[in-house]
Amino acid sequence: MDAESLQQKGVAIRQPRLATILHHRVVVREKAMLLREKDALAYGMLYHLTHAEIDILYKHQSGYRAEAFPVNDGEHEICAISMVHIEPPLDSPIDYDYVSRLRAVLERLGFPVDHLPAQLA
Repeated sequence: MDAESLQQKGVAIRQPRLATILHHRVVVREKAMLLREKDALAYGMLYHLTHAEIDILYKHQSGYRAEAFPVNDGEHEICAISMVHIEPPLDSPIDYDYVSRLRAVLERLGFPVDHLPAQLA
């Protein structure tokens, strides 16, 4: 999530930094899903969140669990927690509005976007 989305949900922005999750990729359908893939990189932001803030973000979400990932923030390889789908909805339709918003955030941060589904004409 980007800082603006987090702030709108009442989460304080602490220690924001660009990061990559090693050996994973992002697949977008109706939501973004983090999937294991050898030698792949998933790009995003890393923040310091409290357990209470994670609870706020996922309060009305079901089907997620916390999982630890090896993350590189450009200076260190660390272990970070991300909420992931218990059963990723890989067969769900692509939400192109969501893809468009995600593309804009990733481009603004300077991350690649070639892994995202192509826009509809």
